[in-house]
Amino acid sequence: MNTNNRYRFVIFANVILVRSCVGLIWASAGPLLPLIIQEFNLSRSTASWFASIAPLTIAVISLPVNLFIGRFGLKKMYAIGAVFQALGILSFFTDSFISILLFRMCFAVGNCIIIPVATAITAEWFSNRELPIMNGIGMSFVNLGNGLAFLATIPLANWLSWNAPIYIYGAFAMVWAVCWMILGKEKKKDSVEVMPDMSAVLQKRPDLPLKKILTNKVALLLTLSVAVSWALGNAVGSWLPDYYNSVFGIPLDKASSIMSFSTIGGTIACIVGGILSTKLGRRKPFLILSGVGTGLCALFAVLFNIPALIYTAVTLFGVFGAIHVSSLFTIPMEIPDMSMRSGMIVIAMMQVGGNLGNFISPLVTGIIVDSTGSYMTAFLIFIVLSLGLLVAGILMPETGPAGAKSGKSPESRPV
Repeated sequence: MNTNNRYRFVIFANVILVRSCVGLIWASAGPLLPLIIQEFNLSRSTASWFASIAPLTIAVISLPVNLFIGRFGLKKMYAIGAVFQALGILSFFTDSFISILLFRMCFAVGNCIIIPVATAITAEWFSNRELPIMNGIGMSFVNLGNGLAFLATIPLANWLSWNAPIYIYGAFAMVWAVCWMILGKEKKKDSVEVMPDMSAVLQKRPDLPLKKILTNKVALLLTLSVAVSWALGNAVGSWLPDYYNSVFGIPLDKASSIMSFSTIGGTIACIVGGILSTKLGRRKPFLILSGVGTGLCALFAVLFNIPALIYTAVTLFGVFGAIHVSSLFTIPMEIPDMSMRSGMIVIAMMQVGGNLGNFISPLVTGIIVDSTGSYMTAFLIFIVLSLGLLVAGILMPETGPAGAKSGKSPESRPV
């Protein structure tokens, strides 16, 4: 147990370094879009496929892929996902629009494996009480990757070439993929458990039939939550730099760097949200808080060309968009009667819903801007839709320890 206790932090460090590249590569789409439009002389609706192809791929293949993950072992599947997300390194040898779309699809394949497997690995190595905090820390590194992309993508492109960020970020991802292959391992089961172990609880539960998982109320509400919140997040993340540049007249490098304030706020909020969720033993309040605050902050970020208000609204957009994330990815492992494999399928459902939102939002935004010349209509559509997170938070039962103690959850869990 002592060896496992020490080595679990090596495992977790590897997991979050791989996940940081998810944020780095994902968020690079927004700063790169204006450069891609210029390089290939594309319309916004065509160029938006660079931002939309990854979530479309994830939405299509996430559920089928995750049905088979449990059969091949977490270490092996995480390594495969890490390598796939790093294949953008090959863009060094080609710079056609079709080729970068293909590399973006490879990144998406890796992403749809990495997210649920990372959650399962964390649940395997850490106790129920530790899980929200560790999930919060893990997501904070995704946000750090986002922030680095917003800060570094345009300077790298200006210094080297427009596609340099794609292969450089791919190289970073490949380094961490190799590290996981060397250092990652499955947890050894001890005969005596000293503290409550989330994986032990989950492994005692039988796998549910797929139909029962797909129709579970909590699973459906989680899917709705990520669909509407990720749709708004990707619309803003993909097009806000271009909006600030073309509408407010802010230079592109500065407009892109403004988005880093969102990731700073989000990074802090991920960790704080995990700590508060653990101390309170509750998940619902964080979904409700995000459902109220995210859309309001996005509205202020696009309405007023006032620097102080822009920086404040963008930072708070990151805070409200992230403070619920730890709870969001802890809930699937707390749903009554869900095994670890069943919980991973719920996360895959969330990825399908969330990435349908991710796919639709930048594409629809680009089409609306091309047809009307205005960003505001598109932004308002996704701001209103984001209130679905508030609705889901209200309707969802409390799955945390506080819910079990109050008798609102049908299954008590170890704390």
